[in-house]
Amino acid sequence: MNGVARLPLVAVDAECEVRRRLIEPEFQVGATQLVEPETVVAVAATGTGQSVRIAVAVELGVSPQEATRCLVRALGDRVEAGEVVAARRRGLRTFQVTSPIAGRLERFDEETGSLVVVAEAPRQPVRALVAGEVRAVQDDTLAIRVVGDLVQGTVLLGPECAGPLVVLADRVDRELPVEEFDERCRGAVVLAGMTVSSAALRRLADVGAAGVLVGGLSLSALEPFIGGRSGERMRQLVLTGEAAWPLSLGVLLLEGFGRLPLAEPVFSFLQERSGRWVSLLRAESVGLEQPVALVSSRSFQGRPLEPVPLEAGTPVHVGIPARPGVGRLRSAPFRSRTFDGFMFPAVLVERDGQVDQVPLDLVTPLGLNP
Repeated sequence: MNGVARLPLVAVDAECEVRRRLIEPEFQVGATQLVEPETVVAVAATGTGQSVRIAVAVELGVSPQEATRCLVRALGDRVEAGEVVAARRRGLRTFQVTSPIAGRLERFDEETGSLVVVAEAPRQPVRALVAGEVRAVQDDTLAIRVVGDLVQGTVLLGPECAGPLVVLADRVDRELPVEEFDERCRGAVVLAGMTVSSAALRRLADVGAAGVLVGGLSLSALEPFIGGRSGERMRQLVLTGEAAWPLSLGVLLLEGFGRLPLAEPVFSFLQERSGRWVSLLRAESVGLEQPVALVSSRSFQGRPLEPVPLEAGTPVHVGIPARPGVGRLRSAPFRSRTFDGFMFPAVLVERDGQVDQVPLDLVTPLGLNP
């Protein structure tokens, strides 16, 4: 199994392209323009608009075919809440149907005699979140060339965000008390150590923190925000990210779910970048398989993000859920066999003076010398 290589967990001065895909954007920047994290690059919708189906035929007491002739506004028109959209005269009385919401008349279903009204989604300014050069503006997507220091995580909960990095943790295995999160966190991305409690997350949101970096989060810390410990709720939270997250800040789990300490070399790497702007971005925004913390650089001279060969002597991160950490390869990848004959790729990793066989899928080049 020679020649196996993977992207490193940590990369210095990596050149990458950040792609921001927006909903119905009005872009405020163009190609070759330089942007800062706080630069407003577009005004865009915050989501899809609410839709309402009005049973015109039922409310007027006519057939679906006749209901079409009762419409008093054309499809595509914008109406206000309470505005008449259909009417029918019967004798001396006129029966009217009004729209319950402000929006646009989207379509009329001739089979049911129903009219669909779609509300316009709220629009707001969109920040670049990174420092770099706009590469392209096309349709609903903005591409920005960025050079920076990159740390891969496991899960990003909540919105993508950016702010100056504030380091409050002093150890990789410590949970900070709630009172540590104060005005220093406003507008910042906070390196909080091993984990945070649900009370700490609320406090961070209350003081206006942009985001938080932790080793992991326990299920008990998430319960108040997802309505219980249901596996389906957890799945939706991981899959939908921002859509299912009620807080205003982003939370990047560097190790995964649980009370998991940060890897010491990664913690030190981030500590050294205290005060610099860091962005928490989803995997799809940077074209990777994992979300990242990206520390923007002022340099335009970066290196392509390239795979690192997995060979004896390579420092690696081991993602064993119960015991993540760092070590060093003591073998190239090889095929191993379980007791029942199942074959799987593996490597030998030395950690804390002990050499263990580890499935290859759980090993990532560290990108640093621990």
